Amino acid sequence: MIKNIIFDMGNVLAKFDTARFCASRVRSRRDRKIMQREVFASIEWSRLDRGVITHEEAIASIQGRLPEKLWHYADWLVRHWYDHFEPDQTIERFIGALKKKGYRIYLLSNAGFDFYKFKPSLGALRWFDGEIVSADVHLLKPDRQIFDALLNKYALKAEECFFVDDMSLNVEAALNIGFSGMIYRGCVRDLAAGLEKAGVSL
Repeated sequence: MIKNIIFDMGNVLAKFDTARFCASRVRSRRDRKIMQREVFASIEWSRLDRGVITHEEAIASIQGRLPEKLWHYADWLVRHWYDHFEPDQTIERFIGALKKKGYRIYLLSNAGFDFYKFKPSLGALRWFDGEIVSADVHLLKPDRQIFDALLNKYALKAEECFFVDDMSLNVEAALNIGFSGMIYRGCVRDLAAGLEKAGVSL
């Protein structure tokens, strides 16, 4: 029986389109592709999410791979990425309905310490019973250890948990340790169908 529903944050609770974000600041299409790759697909980005590197260290490392004319973009993108986060009110209402049905709701997100700067803007979090943010525990999905951290912190049983994430590797990792779950592709109706299939009462 599913008692707990665990949500990812980026592109689940809030939309985050790195290509669009880069385009909002970087004029050249070629430079946008470079910045998207060198910032958001970088080792430094993962290390920020793991909470083991500062903004200054990440920016200096990224700039070391870039021509000087792009340095200011690297600085701005690393420091202001969450300005482009767009909370999804549809899923916020849906989570509220789940909470009123008696389900316990948790966050499991790969996110750096910037999470605490934009956390107040995520209205859906008022329904949540707890959270594990990767920077706090120095672990990243899809590592099993971060799922274990959630289970241990809140005394949850894997077989009673349903995990929702936009990344297939993360959902697979959850399934491998006994969770139910599904990949979220932006459609609440599909999410509702997946939850009902798993026995969740809506």
